[in-house]
Amino acid sequence: MYASGRNELGDGMRKVLITVLGIVIILIFIITYYTLHGREIRQTELNNAVVSSMQSAMEMLLVEEGMPQTEDEWIQMFLQSLAVQIDSVSELTVRILEADMEKGLLSVEAILTFPHPLGKTGSVSCYRTVILESYSVMNKQQSGLQISA
Repeated sequence: MYASGRNELGDGMRKVLITVLGIVIILIFIITYYTLHGREIRQTELNNAVVSSMQSAMEMLLVEEGMPQTEDEWIQMFLQSLAVQIDSVSELTVRILEADMEKGLLSVEAILTFPHPLGKTGSVSCYRTVILESYSVMNKQQSGLQISA
């Protein structure tokens, strides 16, 4: 009888150990999923925000009212538009590679740094160049925006 009692105790401990290990494995999968999915969400958020802000910046060149007077104003308007569109808790770094109002050219690099669920930091980046192909404010011709990665 003593041997069978010991055996029951060992079976109980084995069940507890298997349950705890199962929970730990499930938690690792959940954390991995949120880490990978969070990175994908932030990459999409950054890409959409940069493209939308660049289009807004180019559209500013087409309208006489409120048109920026200098390239610094134009870049500032682009940066404000971009900052408003980033919703996640993160740090945004933007590097203006080239900006030319006369040619309708804007090229930027944006880097979004964010915390992962376990505390490490991750980052995603986006390089975009937009070229305003043709425009005429006086004739109100249609304009085309060309965005490349």
